[in-house]
Amino acid sequence: MPEIGESIDKNRPVFIIGGSRTGSEMLKTMLSASSNIDFVDELFLYCPRWLHKDLATNISEHVGDLNSKDALDRLLEFLYSGVPYGWFWSVVERELDRVALREELSKGALDHKFILTSIMAVHARMRGKSGIGAKFPMHYSLTDQLLTWFPECRLIHTTRNPKDVYASQAAKYATSKQNWASRNYSRFKQFVHINLQTTWTAKLHERLRTKPNYRLVRYEDIVLAPEETTRSLCEFLEIPFTMQMLEPNQYGSSFGNKKDRRGIETNAVGRWRQRISGAAASFMDITHRAAFRTLGYGKFSE
Repeated sequence: MPEIGESIDKNRPVFIIGGSRTGSEMLKTMLSASSNIDFVDELFLYCPRWLHKDLATNISEHVGDLNSKDALDRLLEFLYSGVPYGWFWSVVERELDRVALREELSKGALDHKFILTSIMAVHARMRGKSGIGAKFPMHYSLTDQLLTWFPECRLIHTTRNPKDVYASQAAKYATSKQNWASRNYSRFKQFVHINLQTTWTAKLHERLRTKPNYRLVRYEDIVLAPEETTRSLCEFLEIPFTMQMLEPNQYGSSFGNKKDRRGIETNAVGRWRQRISGAAASFMDITHRAAFRTLGYGKFSE
């Protein structure tokens, strides 16, 4: 396996960024079939305050000054405590070797960048890979911080038709177990969330679109032209394409249990037509006309 600090390139991580329900997990699974690049799952290092309590805030509250005596011991105890938010931190004992992480963190001054880099490096070494990366290490509205820390990183920005995103989010959070009022309140919250997400996504793309280390990837292109889209991404990442990338595990759908199924489900494109009201669709079309144009969603929004 690669030795940390020798064959692992810590300066050029690959980051998958983007909003909720944009196919990021599927894409991460597809690219993880590469023998070159490893991806850590969502770490929630930085998030808007209204969304989740992020890792940085929790570290500040539970660990304190990272430059103080015994900070490394307190940090490790906290990271493996089950307190940090997110799936990754609920299974961290399996995902991240504690002894290896301690050894890596002891090599430098503790700060948020070094903690993120160390986690990615140890995760990659455990899987015998030399390329590091992460899916959503922090909220995508804070992508500028990633570029400040890692100017040579590669950014893959996942997007999806906002109407399909809203249909997926509403199905996930507004369930039949809720009463009428709770269910409709949940749908309203997701509607507001996805409309904000659409605006942020378009603005982020406008800012980054000319950077050579940035690539926008639409969910629809992955689903409808998987081999062409994946080959193009592999060229961008400078890794070999393998057919195994086109057979990802299916799980995490808002519309049913996909466990133990493989491949790419094509009927998820345009599902909004049966799932959201005409009024909601029209509102999004009118409000986000410029964003749809920026992100290339004309033909998928009809």
